[in-house]
Amino acid sequence: MSGTTDLEDVDTRRLVQQVIVRDAVAPFGVYVFNSADPRAELGRHVERRVFFETFGNTAELLAHEYAPYEEASVFICVIDHLRQLPVGVMRILLPSPAGFKSLNDIEPWWGEPAQVVIERTGLAMDMDRTWDIATLAVIADYRGKATIGLVTLGLYQTLTMAACRSDIDWFVAILDMSAYRVIRGKLHMTFAGYRGVPAMPYLGTPANMPVWCHISEGKRRLKALDPDLHDILFEGTGLEPAFRPLDVGSIDWRVS
Repeated sequence: MSGTTDLEDVDTRRLVQQVIVRDAVAPFGVYVFNSADPRAELGRHVERRVFFETFGNTAELLAHEYAPYEEASVFICVIDHLRQLPVGVMRILLPSPAGFKSLNDIEPWWGEPAQVVIERTGLAMDMDRTWDIATLAVIADYRGKATIGLVTLGLYQTLTMAACRSDIDWFVAILDMSAYRVIRGKLHMTFAGYRGVPAMPYLGTPANMPVWCHISEGKRRLKALDPDLHDILFEGTGLEPAFRPLDVGSIDWRVS
């Protein structure tokens, strides 16, 4: 199995119809599913499609890479209400005995244990207050100028608000350099690389880099730099015309 099949599209639309809130009037909605929820397949559908089209990653490869982390996975999904399609996803890994893929992969791919590079960078990272942004995928039609990064913004708004309400203060990730530049430039998210850890090929991508974000420090900097974007990401205001509101406080952000 490699790309997306017609049968998969049919099944995906059926799942979307089960998920969409019937009185939703906004064009988009953000929905959150834990790994055991059958509706989490909407997030995996976007992962498979985007990672195959962009990096040539097969469904089998993705299943193998993320199998150790399935129980700790939470999927933040953006659904286009009008087209009834999932169009964006973040797979977040919560603290668990499996650890974080974005840290576990540093040693086999970059040649040093994660703890070594964390200490060299001078970070006092608390793993119990850390989430791993294991995947970020947006369908190609929603990455262009027409949407101005709206789907990505909706994903990050949900992520940052949920993290703050869950007493999470660190994000880790391994980001493709093009995504890294967008996140730092357009969203002003304070992701940074570890000292002495360069961008390298990773899982079919030519240049990826392990990164980290100290959320509370980033929040303070963003409030001074761009108050409007601060309110979107941390206060949940500003996207109401486009996105159905999501009560992140009503979701249990723990491994069940």
